[in-house]
Order: sequence, then C-alpha cells, then structure tokens
Amino acid sequence: MTMGATGPIMKAISKRRSHRRQWRIFECIAMLILDAWLVGIAFQLAFDIRFELIPKNSFLNTILNYLHDNLAENIPHIKGGLLYPKIETFQPLEISIVIGLVAIFALKGLYKIRLTGTWFRQAVTIASSATIGLALLITYFFVFQPPSSSRLIVPFVWATSIVILSAGRLIVSGAMGLLYRFGLGETRLLVVGSGRLGKMIMQHIAASPNLGYSIVGFLNDMSEPPSDFGRFKMLGTLEDLSLVIRSMQVDEVIIALPANMHQQSIRSVKLCEKLGASFKLVPDLYELSLSRIDMEAIEGIPLIGIKQVSLNTIQGLITRTVDILLSALLILVGSPIWLLIALLIRLSSRGEIIYRQTRIGLNGHPFRIYKFRSMYEDADRVLPTLWHQNEAQGPIFKMKDDPRITLIGKFLRRTSLDEIPNLINVIQGDMSLVGPRPPLPSEVAQYEEWQKGRLAIKPGMTGLWQVHGRSNLSFDEGVLMDLYYIENWSLRLYFQILFRTIPAVLFSRGAY
Repeated sequence: MTMGATGPIMKAISKRRSHRRQWRIFECIAMLILDAWLVGIAFQLAFDIRFELIPKNSFLNTILNYLHDNLAENIPHIKGGLLYPKIETFQPLEISIVIGLVAIFALKGLYKIRLTGTWFRQAVTIASSATIGLALLITYFFVFQPPSSSRLIVPFVWATSIVILSAGRLIVSGAMGLLYRFGLGETRLLVVGSGRLGKMIMQHIAASPNLGYSIVGFLNDMSEPPSDFGRFKMLGTLEDLSLVIRSMQVDEVIIALPANMHQQSIRSVKLCEKLGASFKLVPDLYELSLSRIDMEAIEGIPLIGIKQVSLNTIQGLITRTVDILLSALLILVGSPIWLLIALLIRLSSRGEIIYRQTRIGLNGHPFRIYKFRSMYEDADRVLPTLWHQNEAQGPIFKMKDDPRITLIGKFLRRTSLDEIPNLINVIQGDMSLVGPRPPLPSEVAQYEEWQKGRLAIKPGMTGLWQVHGRSNLSFDEGVLMDLYYIENWSLRLYFQILFRTIPAVLFSRGAY
C-alpha cells in the first residue's frame, strides 16, 4: 500500500534503476564486441607490418631474413622473392587470439571497470592481459611447433593490440563522458557524512566527471556546523536519509562516517537496503590513506595494517632528477617561445618582464618566486581597493575580471605560461614540479592549524588542486587536495599528476 506521494516516487526511482541496469548490460556487451573487432584490426595491422612494411625496408628486411633463418619459419606463399603469405593462412591464429584476449580481459575484470574516467587503469589491464596472451602463445609455439605459422607476427600483434585497444578505450571514455553529461546512464550520488572523509570522497568523484556520477549533495553528520561545502550542497542530517533518497531519486549512496559513528553507519546501510538503493561503505581508514593500507589474510581472516610510507632517499633522488631534467628541457626547447613572450610583455606595458615575489616554501621557509609579469606595474598597490570584490573563499584573492591584469597577461594566465619562470625555482631546489602551490606570507598568517600541513612538502608548479579545477575549487577544497597528496605521496601519484597537467593546461580548467 502506498502512502502519499511515496508510491509514484518509488516507482520513478525503480524505473530509473531498471534503466541503469539495462544500460550497464548494454555497455558490457558493446565493449565485448568492440574489443573483439579491435583485436581483429590489431591482427591485420600486425600482419601488414610483418609482411608489407618490413620487407620493403632494406635494413629491416635484413633483420627479418636473419630472424627467419634462425626461427626456421615455414611460410607457404612467396611473392617477388619476399615472404608474402595470404592472411587466410593465419585465420585460425587470429580467431584464437581474439577469443583468448577477450577471455583474459574478462578474467582480469576489464568489463567491471566503468568505461570512463579510468583510462589509465584500463590501459594497464589491456597491457598486462596482452602480455599474458603473448606468453601463452610463445609457450604454444615452443611446445607444439605448428608447421604453417609465423612466430614473428606474435610480438607485432602484442604491440598493436595494446596501442589500438588503449586508443579505442580512450575514445569510448570521451564519448561516454559526453553522454553522461547529457544525463544518459548517469548515476545520482548522495554522500552521507560531512567530515574530512566525506569531503575527500566528494572532491575525488567530482574531479572525474566522466565517471558518470552526479553528486546531488551530502548529509551532515553533526560533527561540524551544518553548511554547504563549496560547490557541494548540504541536504539535511542523517535523520533525513530516507527522505533525501526518495525526493532526490538517489541511485547510489556512499556512507563516509567517522569510526565513532559505527551505529549510524549500520543504520544508514539498513535504510539503503530497505529502499533498494545501492550503497558503498567507506571505512574510516581512508583518512589514514588507502594507498598505505596493507591487507593480507591468514586462514581466511582479513588483517589490515598501515604501511609506513615516506619520501626516502631513492624516491627523493628520482623526483629531484626528473625535476631538474624536465625543467631544463622545457627551458631549452621552449626558449624561442619564452623570448617572444618576454618581448610582448616589454612592448605591451611598463615594468619588469620577470615578476619576483616572496612566497612560503617547505616547512615555512620563504623564497623568491619568479613569474612572467601578467599585471600592470602598480598591481600590488591597487590590491587593497579590490578586496571587496574578492571571489575566492579563505585567505586568497581571486577575481575573474581583475582590472590589474594586462591584455597579454590574460592570455598567459589562461594558458599558465606566466608560470614558466617557476622552472628556475625548480632547478634551484625551492620548488618541485609537483606539490602544493606556494602561498604568500600574508596567506599563511591566516591559516588555521590544520591548513599549515600543506607546508610539509616542497611547493610545486602543479598539483592535485591544479589538475582538479584550480580556481573553480574553494580554498578548503584545495587544501584538502594538497593534504591528500602529501599523505598519499608516491612516485606513481607524482607522475600521474604530471601527465594529468597536460589536459588541464590545454583546456584551461579554472585558469584566470
């Protein structure tokens, strides 16, 4: 029996969830078919490289003949004095590779991964699966030694499969991201919890919009004063969970409550089960950094420990080497562009080409930062008159249409080219390529105690704050991003941020 508007609302929610399940099934089937087709294309490309491209190149052909003689390949068809078999000869091998790779993909969980927002993970799975397939094929050739085959085609298939399938997944991720933005297959998500744990969850999900999640808001857990968190809206308290799920047509709930609210977490789980809403429970260990969690099992009993992670000497040496080499390379390779920018700054307005400013670095030590000047000469003197127009929260000043910015300065800021002289700071050792942005002394003076944690590592030219939205994020959101990077530091995260900086700069997300 339905009560009030609950019946129609629950019917709408049920219908929406049914459509989402059908959409997920369609995604998996479509990707299975697409992967099989792409593996077939990869095999055709490998065949063309092996028997068309290489034989026509004298140097490569010499190597080919050497390998052919040593591998004693048995190729039945000869054309123009070169080995040129018909592709039909390899049809059984092609079918085996297609079926085998798709099966390995399925066993490795590739079709359980969302099709968007996780391209790097998908590419790694594709590469590892292709390597397993290569190992199996080599074993097969070694044991059975089939008479009419080309062993040399196998590594070509391995390489082309990785490239084509990874590129295909990248295109699919982009296309699916567009569909999600139009609401097709989108998952409406509610976060239960307003502490640091809940805020970090919301930030990381919102930073990857292509995942297909739309955060409708969060519920306050009463451990903090009730208020919105930047762009995320507070929809009520824990007591309002049932009402919010129904009224907002929530598809999935993430329960991110602190450890001392265990009973409320259990109650939230039971409510989600009763209302038929999907849910995920995030353990409070997340605040201790998931990358540091060490899990093992003894006779089926799960044991959880915390790894002691730190920036050791080897890791520090690697990052410092990358910092110096990449900075020097960028300065040298881009020197004509930097000289042109310097000339345009000199011609467009009065003042120094390089702007120098005192910033706060590692452990609170001040240093001089270098940037291309993007403002008029009297910008610092005019700043106090503009504070009432500040569009940023916290101790920082941000203004989208700042009148102090020159014409060339707007372009430099939009493209982040004004920060190129920071490379000098990186070489000097005051900064790293990746890390929190260096704050002004006046900003640090207004920091709350927990915000000072972002000074525990070298400041950087780019970081999680920059690749996740820059000025589009509130100050507190950005600080949480910086703290997450510091607490979860790893070489992998360092390089991931470096690579993610490229699209962030190209699309100018949050830059002004």
